[in-house]
This record gives sequence, structure tokens and C-alpha cells, in this order.
Amino acid sequence: MPELSGQSDSARGEAALHDLSAYAAGSPDAEAAGAAPPGGDHLPRAKTVVKPWGEERWLVREGSAFGFKVITIRAGKRTSLQYHRHKEEANLVAAGEGRIYLAESPQAPLQAYSLGPGRVVHIRPGTVHRVEAVTDLTLVEVSTPELDDVIRLEDDLGRGNGRIEAEHRPGP
Repeated sequence: MPELSGQSDSARGEAALHDLSAYAAGSPDAEAAGAAPPGGDHLPRAKTVVKPWGEERWLVREGSAFGFKVITIRAGKRTSLQYHRHKEEANLVAAGEGRIYLAESPQAPLQAYSLGPGRVVHIRPGTVHRVEAVTDLTLVEVSTPELDDVIRLEDDLGRGNGRIEAEHRPGP
């Protein structure tokens, strides 16, 4: 990890995000950092889940006590309009601009909110949500472990509820 002292909060955040993104991508920089520190279950690289709107990089193994992802949504694309029965998540906008649409229930009207770097969105079970990228958008998500708990109300490709096996591929 680069030395962060003497840098502004913004510069430290950008440097930390660079390191996180490098680790998620399994880049040589991440591997060259040396042996994994002791304690815990270390992944050699993040699991990539390819989505029609971008991708997710899972930074902890499935079955962990929590979910931790770096999510990239390409400009002009959007996620499903969805909610979770049990999963709770928080998302930090690391880069890019977008909108999130939220409703308290499937029957409630959607409200749009702007997303930009530094914005945090907390999504509780039952909250209907959809993210739309204006520019390429990078989110860092932490959640409870119910990663396949997805009820899709609308989906641009007509995907069903839950895990879409075709999107999950083994790493290289």
C-alpha cells in the first residue's frame, strides 16, 4: 500500500480505492505486495460475476459472515428494479455519477436520488431499489450474507429472481 501521510482525504481515498481495485482485479501489483497476512481466509483474487450492466467483484468467499463487493455499472446501464427479503446492504459511491431509485415497498412510488463520489446509501430489507449509471459508476458494497436474495420486479433482460448461474464463472 502506498504511503498516505501528507495527502488530502480525497487523495488518500483515491489511493485506497486504487489498491482495492487492484486487489479485486488480481493485478500483479496486488500479488507483488507479498504474502497474505496471517489470520483469515485470503482469496488469491476476487470472484468476478459478469452482469448485463457491468460486473461485481466479490472480495470475500461465498458463505462468509458478510458480503463485500466492488460493483461496476457501465454508463447508460441500470440494475434490476429489485428488493431483498433478508439482505441488508450499504453502498459507497467510489467513482462516477448515477441515480438510485428507491421505494419503501413494491406498491410505493419510486423516488430518484443523485449519486456521486462519497455518497453512501443504506438499503434495508424490503426497500425497492435500482441503480442507473450516468457515467461509469463504481460502488463498494458491504452486506449481510444473503447474496442470492434478489426479487426482481423489472429487469431489462427478463431475468428471474435469485442467482443467475450463467453470470457466475470460475476464476482464471
